[in-house]
Amino acid sequence: MTEFVHHTSMRYTQEPLIMSNYSQTGYVGFLSVRVRTLIFFSATLLFTGNCAQISRFVGSAVSYHTETYKTVCDEWSREARIHRGLEVELIVSATFKSEEFRRAYAEEYAKAYRLTPEKKKQFVDDQLEAATRGHEFLMAAFVPEEKWDDFDQPNSVWKLYLVNDQNERVEPVEVRSVRRQDAVTPHFFPYVTPWKSVYKVRFPYNIPTTDQPIIEENTKEIKLVITSLLGTAELGWKLE
Repeated sequence: MTEFVHHTSMRYTQEPLIMSNYSQTGYVGFLSVRVRTLIFFSATLLFTGNCAQISRFVGSAVSYHTETYKTVCDEWSREARIHRGLEVELIVSATFKSEEFRRAYAEEYAKAYRLTPEKKKQFVDDQLEAATRGHEFLMAAFVPEEKWDDFDQPNSVWKLYLVNDQNERVEPVEVRSVRRQDAVTPHFFPYVTPWKSVYKVRFPYNIPTTDQPIIEENTKEIKLVITSLLGTAELGWKLE
């Protein structure tokens, strides 16, 4: 049975490795998944201890160039998990690129790269212009099997939705893989690790069937829903 976990704390539990009547090839594949999962959890426990906070991104050793970026990044970042018994099927972190976030991001970027006032203004303008093309999220996901890491594929095992507090939803117009080796990405989004794949997810402003905004001035809450036969994860943001 799949267990949906959202906005709670959890303790990692290592499941014993039980040998069975696997063929040599099946056992190697099984072991590969186990090793990948255990490496991820070992690294996670090394940095976070036994417990992990799911509702928001917590803590970072990254040194920032502005006083506000970490606070704003934490405010607009969330994390959720999908479990099947003791197995973790998905760990996903995401940042909603609100106008507040984009301005803080631009300020941090400008100071980190020592942009001139003219270049800084252009970068801010570019960020705000990008916001007019849709509601965008930076998403980082860990799955224990590589075949499930297909969020950007047309026939992905995953469906993504942006849902408002009226239970109206839209599907993404773009899901694009981002190079996680880029040093810029983990600096600005510290939950990005070598064990997570990174995606840019962009949703339309308007609901296609009604042509009304998915996020209106009186919208109080939104959710990023990630679902498949493996289970469902929801990451929620209050907009008030």
